[in-house]
Amino acid sequence: MDRIDQVNRIITGAIDSHAHTGPGIFDRVGDSIDIARQARAYGMRAIVLKCHQGITSDRAILVNKVVPDINVYGGVVLNQYVGGINPHAVEIAIRFGAKIIWMPTQWAQHHINVFGQPEYKHMKQTSAVANLPIKGITVLDENGQLTFETKLVLEVIKKNNVALATGHLAKNEIKILIDEASKMGIKKIILTHVTFTELWNWSIEEQKELIKKGTTIEHVAVYSFKNRFLVSVKEVAHMIKEVGYENVLISSDCGQLKLPSPPEGIRLFINMLLDEGIEEDALHYMLKDSHIRLLGLGS
Repeated sequence: MDRIDQVNRIITGAIDSHAHTGPGIFDRVGDSIDIARQARAYGMRAIVLKCHQGITSDRAILVNKVVPDINVYGGVVLNQYVGGINPHAVEIAIRFGAKIIWMPTQWAQHHINVFGQPEYKHMKQTSAVANLPIKGITVLDENGQLTFETKLVLEVIKKNNVALATGHLAKNEIKILIDEASKMGIKKIILTHVTFTELWNWSIEEQKELIKKGTTIEHVAVYSFKNRFLVSVKEVAHMIKEVGYENVLISSDCGQLKLPSPPEGIRLFINMLLDEGIEEDALHYMLKDSHIRLLGLGS
């Protein structure tokens, strides 16, 4: 079997639910129109735009008008730029067509505890408000319970049947959040980029416990590439085999400078996973079926 044909067959109709595109607060390899055009050229079915500064579902509406023959979706990341855990931001993002609601990323208190500020070690930015006190975001109150605003956000997510993604919260926050979401009957839960080992390490047993509560494990391409390497593809393949591919979502999380674009990241990651013994049927499922379910798309 020709490997190029096999990779092309897998990427045709694939979906990337974690694509970083410009404009954004970090420089990207391409803007949302550029990346949508490239994804279309690769034969992909859809991409979901993610930006740490907040809402992308409004941007997706415009990209869809400019780039036909591919579906572009958005969501919202609940960082300080939209007021943090803000049910109003969630509602308006959904009215624009949001498919994923991400909990705080760079503004999560856990992220700030690890990196020292709402940035990354490899992405230093200057800010006009750098001298203001940095207040990280948590979903828990002083008693370790979910805040009122967080519960409202979960209510909005449930009502509209969109996906909840855990962002960069601490592990204890994520577990409490998923417990409550599961009890509420939220069916679309994503454990965001499980191999972001600078923030945490998730054991196979912990992943399986979250799967029992309806969580899908997201593996992303970016952390297995040079210039952002955190985990070997061999380790990724092992995790997938242990938890079962039916419980896994593959996205790129790409778009950073000096790294592949989101569509190219997907293409390269497919090839790497095939080398590690992940079967073609499993890749089709993780790149198509999982996304279709979580985004609420028709087959």
